[in-house]
Amino acid sequence: MIGRKGDSVIARKPYEKWRMYSLIGIHVLFLSHFIHWKLAGQTLAPLELNEVLYTIHQGILTAGFILMAVIMVGTLIFGRFFCSWGCHILALQDLSAALLEKLHIRPITIRSRTLIWMPMLVMFYMFIWPQILSAIHGVPEHELRVVTAESGGWASFITDSPWRNLPPVEVALFTFFIVGFLIVFLLGSRAFCFMGCPYGALFGIADQFAPGRIALTGNCTDCGICTSVCSSDIMVHKEVQLHEMVTNPRCLKDLDCISVCPEEALSFAFRKPPMFQKGHPLGRYSERKSLTVKEDLLVFVVFIFSVFTFRGLYDTIPLLLSVGMAICTAMLMLLFYRAVQSSSFALRGLSFRSNGKWTSYGIAFNVFCCLLVVFVLHSSAVQIMSYQATSEFKELNLAIANDRTVSDKKEQISNVISKYETLLQFGLAQPIDRKKELANLHLLNGNTESGTRLLKEVLKKDPTHIEVGFRLAEMYEKQGDKSKAIATLESIVRAGEMKPHTDDANLLAKTHLNLGKYCLSSNKEADAKRHLNSAIELSPTLIEPRIVLGHIAYKSGNNAEAQTQFEQALALGGKTPVVLNNLAAIHAMAGRNQQAIDLLTALAELTPTDPGPPYRIGLLAMAKGDLYTARTNLEKAKQLNPQDPAIERALKKLDTSMLEKTTQVLK
Repeated sequence: MIGRKGDSVIARKPYEKWRMYSLIGIHVLFLSHFIHWKLAGQTLAPLELNEVLYTIHQGILTAGFILMAVIMVGTLIFGRFFCSWGCHILALQDLSAALLEKLHIRPITIRSRTLIWMPMLVMFYMFIWPQILSAIHGVPEHELRVVTAESGGWASFITDSPWRNLPPVEVALFTFFIVGFLIVFLLGSRAFCFMGCPYGALFGIADQFAPGRIALTGNCTDCGICTSVCSSDIMVHKEVQLHEMVTNPRCLKDLDCISVCPEEALSFAFRKPPMFQKGHPLGRYSERKSLTVKEDLLVFVVFIFSVFTFRGLYDTIPLLLSVGMAICTAMLMLLFYRAVQSSSFALRGLSFRSNGKWTSYGIAFNVFCCLLVVFVLHSSAVQIMSYQATSEFKELNLAIANDRTVSDKKEQISNVISKYETLLQFGLAQPIDRKKELANLHLLNGNTESGTRLLKEVLKKDPTHIEVGFRLAEMYEKQGDKSKAIATLESIVRAGEMKPHTDDANLLAKTHLNLGKYCLSSNKEADAKRHLNSAIELSPTLIEPRIVLGHIAYKSGNNAEAQTQFEQALALGGKTPVVLNNLAAIHAMAGRNQQAIDLLTALAELTPTDPGPPYRIGLLAMAKGDLYTARTNLEKAKQLNPQDPAIERALKKLDTSMLEKTTQVLK
């Protein structure tokens, strides 16, 4: 039996149980994903919708992109259902709303003219704006490709680090608090879905093309029960009366309205999509706005200012958290404005001001809002200072990279150092990357003591920071402290964690390379090989580990292995004197004189003042009977080193050979 408004049976929503099971199932899948990674060492990359960005902007096929594509296809058919049946953030918001109701705190839905467009703006900023910038700057499009598991890369289809693009635990928990609880408390049920989520904006657009609708299939008595149970704040009874279906893109297909209709007049059915209806009957409720035009403008300005202030603050706050914080800040400023403007003001049953007098709650609220204003303004100043300092740091690095000189930039370096030091003193936190950059500036300026001290501070705070550990080991090496250099490199191998969007994989490879060299100098050949092979595994294009492995094999008499390593180094662009010389020696020892001559000829071009290559070419040419080439090269070697007796002996031997050959011809 279905009851009317106020009956207890109305509060019971049969589909709610199935939604709960679906959302619990999503979290079980999360746990299964984690367990699979722990057992296998690798797993499918995170099924996070933000992985779509790496496919769009980098051309890397991700599991998140495939998930998004499947959801979009489903939405184009069945409407916007994923948010309600598969999103963990919505599950958190619904749970928060239920807990607030248990505490007899019923969230009041805020209807804003401006905030409803924020998801569209965020979606534009995430997905479209970078493409516009790439087109303006002529950045070529990336071809779609699959990338193998690589923790230090942007993304991959399979990964050995499922946390690579996820925020730290404390940031994730704070995000859940903001978007899952505080926004619900301040703006009502599912407020983040409709005022902040960029993916929801995409699903909302797709929903307007979907035939799957909540449709009127019986006689509606306009009782409004369907509207009263709608968690998305849709006037269901009004829409079905006007359009015979729900057209509003906020409809998440909970199906609760269907289950409580006393006339059983609602069903899920397929209808002509709203986008193709005459006049596009998108549900609009201008008479239900919660804010005045002036208040809406205030909310919009505060939101825009706050989101750019919080975005990346202290290298900690990701985009969606900054959006959530900006929404909450805008709402709190609106409440603060109303409290100041009104002689009486209450919120959620608490009286803040009565007959012009502030209550203790009101005083506390005012103090909090004033502190929030100070925090936002201070944070905006920090962001401006950080932008200026990092921009000048990048310009300085670019200038040094172009002309390879530092001496004429001392004044510029000192100015940038001053800005960094002011930034770190003014801020409420000292981001690790800013301290690392300041350390690099001190080292560029010749202040080894300050640079080393800062690197130590950063590494102490974050022992997993590969770049800082590597730079510190370099400093110890320059100072001649070999034991500290080795200890630091070993700590990087032991505790270092490769971070996305960095050069950590290459630096960790160089760490193994340096440890391999240290082991080799201590006659620990097995350990040296282990580190060198690890270096190649981490950075397959790194040349030096192959050269060192080639030397080890050459010295041990394993010429075949040595040749393989040297040839791989040569193929990777390692056309160095060492590689050419050693490969030539290996070919000469194997009797492959012409290959040796070709390599020595290339070596002679690289080292035109060295008599060694032409001397050896002369000997090899003489051995194969090419006396003209032998004389040309031996004479060239003599010109470069007239006092070398070996060259003189070779020329005399050549003269003898030529005389014998001439005599044989005459006979």
